[in-house]
Amino acid sequence: MVNFLLLIENIIDYNKNNIDKGNTPPDIYKICSCIRETFCLSYAIRKSNNLYLYFQNENVLIKFEGINLRYLSSDERSQALLLKKALEKVTQYKRSPSDDWVKSTPGIYVRRFINSHAFILWLKLMELKDIVCVSNSISVFEFPFLAHIYDLPPIKKLNELGNLTKIFFIISLNPHINTLLIKFLSSMAQVFPSMLENVILTPLKTIKAIKDKILYINFRIDQQENTNNSNK
Repeated sequence: MVNFLLLIENIIDYNKNNIDKGNTPPDIYKICSCIRETFCLSYAIRKSNNLYLYFQNENVLIKFEGINLRYLSSDERSQALLLKKALEKVTQYKRSPSDDWVKSTPGIYVRRFINSHAFILWLKLMELKDIVCVSNSISVFEFPFLAHIYDLPPIKKLNELGNLTKIFFIISLNPHINTLLIKFLSSMAQVFPSMLENVILTPLKTIKAIKDKILYINFRIDQQENTNNSNK
């Protein structure tokens, strides 16, 4: 099972008319590209992949669960409208808060947290063994707050990570800016600093676009699986 967590600053407002007229907001376009590269194959869906969209300022999490995903096509319009329907559930959440997932469409669920610390607690309960933070370039000097709490996370290349199918990948919507990643790790350091034992920083500086980073990671996973199958 491969998990991707996409860090997004704010929920972006848009409607069906925007999509139909080709006026897709730039960040929605990038999010849709990430959805496509996470799941869409030529004639199938990657059932073993999950994608989480975490809107940091609103503490809203949307889960795309590959094994149960339905109605997702490879076109931007399909992806944007499914995402819009999920975002509309956030309003419903404000009226009737819950600690559980709210279903939007098959395989897509929404959850709202009280604050970022509650989100980190949810991650802690998942008992993740390998958390890999991916960006264009990563320097330990960008995370000085970690030095006072715990050892700085190691920096490893993708080919040094071992079995990629067991990794929880975290990527910012704008991977050339580490602001969202720093905010995420800062919350983790405050709530459960021991979780940093499982964090690895992985730069992918030669692959600029976020959708291409996800595409490349899936490509490397496919390579690993093909190699493992041929060795059996």
